[in-house]
Formats: sequence, C-alpha cells, structure tokens
Amino acid sequence: MKKHILLISVFILLSKVILSQVYEKPIAGKQSHPDLEITRIEITDSSTIVSLKVTNKLSTGGWFCADKNIYLKNSNGLETYYLLSSENIPVCPEKHEFAYTGEILEFKLYFEKISDKIQFINLVENCSNACFSFSGVILDNIHNEKIREFEKGFEFYQNSETEKAISYFEKVLDGDITIQSQIYGLSYYYLIVIYKKQGFNEKAQEFYDKLLESDIEDKATFITELENTISVE
Repeated sequence: MKKHILLISVFILLSKVILSQVYEKPIAGKQSHPDLEITRIEITDSSTIVSLKVTNKLSTGGWFCADKNIYLKNSNGLETYYLLSSENIPVCPEKHEFAYTGEILEFKLYFEKISDKIQFINLVENCSNACFSFSGVILDNIHNEKIREFEKGFEFYQNSETEKAISYFEKVLDGDITIQSQIYGLSYYYLIVIYKKQGFNEKAQEFYDKLLESDIEDKATFITELENTISVE
C-alpha cells in the first residue's frame, strides 16, 4: 500500500514538472530599466509567472512600484496576455521605498497563460511615468545559453585570448539551432579568422566548409565578408 502511495506521489510530482516550462534569466533584446531584471519565467497549465528583481542604485530617495496595467505580448504577433495578480510589489501609486543603496526588491507578476508556440515575448507596463518594458525576451533556454557563450567568446576575442575564445565559439556551433540568430554566422566568422591567422589552414577550411553546408541566417553575408577579409576557397 505504501509503495502505491509513493508511486502516485511521484506521478503527481512529475506531472507538475511536465505541465510547467521554466526559463531562468531569459535574455531580452531591449529593456528600459538597466536596474530591473527578469530572473525567471514559468509557464504553467493555468498562468505565466514572471519573476523580477530591481536593485536600488540611488543613495537617497529610491522607490519602485508596478502599475496595474501590465501585459505580455507576443513579440512576433498580436496576442496579448493580461496581468492577473502580483506578489511582493506595491501597485502604483503605492510604492516600495528603498532603505539603502544596493537593496534588492524581488517580486512576481502573474499573467494569463501564453501560447506554447511563442519564442519571443514583450513585457509592457502601460502607465504615464517611468514605465518599464522588456522587448524580445527569449523563451528558449538553449538559445539563451548560446548567447551567453557567444558573449564570453567575443570578450576573450577582444582581449586577444584566442584559445579561450575558440572554445566558446565552438560551443555556440555545437548542437542544433533552435532559433536563428547572427551569433552562429559570427561564431563561424571569428573561428575561421582566428585559425587562419594562427596558420591552422586546415581548421579554418574545416569551419568554412561547415559554414557552406549550414542553413544559418544570412549565410551569404558571412561568406562574402570572409572572402573579402581572408583567402578562403
């Protein structure tokens, strides 16, 4: 009997996991407030939960609130999803007054359940003063991680730490492409340029051939740029 109860409990737990999709620290294409961050988006069977945190950077007089007129919108469509409730955040004109510089306020916004097919979402506060917004928030954990890997690789490339840069650019190109993006073409470009400059012509040619065979976004543009920059066949 205890075994049956345990199996049922495990099944219920797994069902809850399956019914929710979680995106940790999703990247936004553009945002209005640099001190405000989306830390998590969870899509359950009944709602969309957006977790945020705001860090007070002011020495005095800092405060924050959220207007009741906040919504989510498909970045590539017309679908709009409205706010149902909020947690740990005052509704304007009520406000949270920060006590010190560096204080972090974490809060949650609950919206209608968004479509499972949406890959990019906008978060919009529709108000008249200091409204916040996020545009093009990426709902794809694999792609968010690849963007972070590209950014690390590019930072190493700029600092002439080419071996570390190579590692990250290759990570970007490893596996399937879930969302088309310039990061793939740029990773091919920098890898080929690095290997060519190092005199590793076979490795440069290897990635150039992979570029030719790929179906990445704007492939022709990167091929043309490489032909104008270095000698490739």
